[in-house]
Amino acid sequence: MKKLILLLGIFIYATSATMAQDANQEMGLIGSILKSEIKVFFAQNIELKTTETEQFWEIYDQFENEVKPISIQRFKLLENIINKGGELTQDDLDNKIVTLNKSQDKRRKVRFKYYKIYKKKLGVKVASQFYQIDSYISTRIAASLNEGMPIILPKD
Repeated sequence: MKKLILLLGIFIYATSATMAQDANQEMGLIGSILKSEIKVFFAQNIELKTTETEQFWEIYDQFENEVKPISIQRFKLLENIINKGGELTQDDLDNKIVTLNKSQDKRRKVRFKYYKIYKKKLGVKVASQFYQIDSYISTRIAASLNEGMPIILPKD
């Protein structure tokens, strides 16, 4: 998990780089490494029967595809808050926080949707493990993001 947090820190640093094309390439590389590390973490911490493995990862890939745009939106929003924090009015900042909260709600809803899919296809045990592990990863990433975020003081 420490690798995940380190990679996330590098990912956040890359998103705030000034050279857009290089930053996008670096974000893509770091994002794919982070994605791989998350899958390794899942594989190490979920108990699957041999017959369940293929189906688990097929469903997980669908989950990942559905959650990716939500994650990208969240990172861009946080990056914007960090980069323009001192330039944001109170209304701008309030709108961004409301949008961030909606994004987090969407992420939780998608996780629960896939909990129900896993439960139907692979049973409560696998579904519960998926839910717990994804929740843990999501919480750790949020904590890491919050640790690196300066206090925002909007202009009046």
